[in-house]
Amino acid sequence: MFAAVAQWIRALGCGPKGRRFDPCQLHQKFSRFNLYKIMAEPNVYYSANTDSKKQVLELKPKLGGFLATYIIFSLPGFISGIVWLIITIIVFFAVIAGFSSANADQENQNKLNLTELRKGNGNNGVLIYDLIGPIDTTVSGLSQSSRSSGIYTDLVAKDFAEIKKRNEIKNIVFRVNTPGGTVFASKVLGDQIADLIRSKGQKTAVFYFDQVVASGGLIAAYKNTDNYIVASPYGETGSIGVVLTLSNFKGLAEKVGYSETVIKSANSKDIGNPFRDVTSDEKSFLQKQVDLEYNSFIETVATGRKITKEKVKSIANGYVYMNSEAKSLNLFDEIGDVNKPIEVAAKNAGLDNYNVWEIKTEANIFESIFTGASANIFGLPKNTSKAIDRATFFRAGTMYTIDDTKI
Repeated sequence: MFAAVAQWIRALGCGPKGRRFDPCQLHQKFSRFNLYKIMAEPNVYYSANTDSKKQVLELKPKLGGFLATYIIFSLPGFISGIVWLIITIIVFFAVIAGFSSANADQENQNKLNLTELRKGNGNNGVLIYDLIGPIDTTVSGLSQSSRSSGIYTDLVAKDFAEIKKRNEIKNIVFRVNTPGGTVFASKVLGDQIADLIRSKGQKTAVFYFDQVVASGGLIAAYKNTDNYIVASPYGETGSIGVVLTLSNFKGLAEKVGYSETVIKSANSKDIGNPFRDVTSDEKSFLQKQVDLEYNSFIETVATGRKITKEKVKSIANGYVYMNSEAKSLNLFDEIGDVNKPIEVAAKNAGLDNYNVWEIKTEANIFESIFTGASANIFGLPKNTSKAIDRATFFRAGTMYTIDDTKI
């Protein structure tokens, strides 16, 4: 504001001379325009006299015009600044709330919130448990508040521990939609599924292969040698194989002048270092590790689907097959919608008139912003918009309905 006043004064013909501005002594005259005393600068007081009042009064109309002009033209910018300040405050508290929501959800992850998809006459029923996204062991950050962001074995363990306590859940359908994941996490997930099924007194693990089930997803499903799998007619299944990718930034580093000094106890202690080439011995070693995991994968598929290793190797080329073809390759039992595996799971548990549940995923504040987006954009009914958002935003799988006529 002080600089703006300086511009008005310069417009009156009084420019800076020596000090910031005051050749016309307007600073003092304006400050002294007071019936009493006014503080012009910290701890400095001036008393107004008749001459200074008169001079400032003569100047007041001109200054008033410039002040009015400044206020009029700066008002939109002022309002815009206030709006952006409000937005910044809202975003700040949204971020804080988002992290708080994620932490709270992490602490209460073992508390399942079941949504009833179909009502039976009794208390018992079948749970649809979703396994959606890449498979890994741990998760961090905001994504931990949503089961739809990935399959993390540490969170799965908490869910399964709670499911074991729920006596009304007699069997589970595992609805899978995953591109795969780490070998370690995929095997752990398979063991977790087998343990949960046994805890419910069941022998057969029932799966529904949704949009795509590839690589590690097959390991997790087939590790349960007694399985029954129904696949979506529109999905894809396959990608049997193992891949290891090592990046090499050596050429780029040389161009930008970046270098590293590595002090190591053995030549291959930094194997995979992206700023150096992989040696031939290291390539041979890594290839052996990949081959070991590959052979283990072949064994898992052969045992899990009751087919010969030779047959598995003939299709273990990394390709993902349309389910119409995957069925002929015996990668699952039949093609159908999600109602079929529910019926199988209920029959295996001896249920006649049963409930069907799924776990309701509580969205954090960022997901909540997008929930209901279709209703806002297209003016759809609330229930319809939720179904679309669920299929397009939170889930990558195909849309489905639960048939309540097949109880």
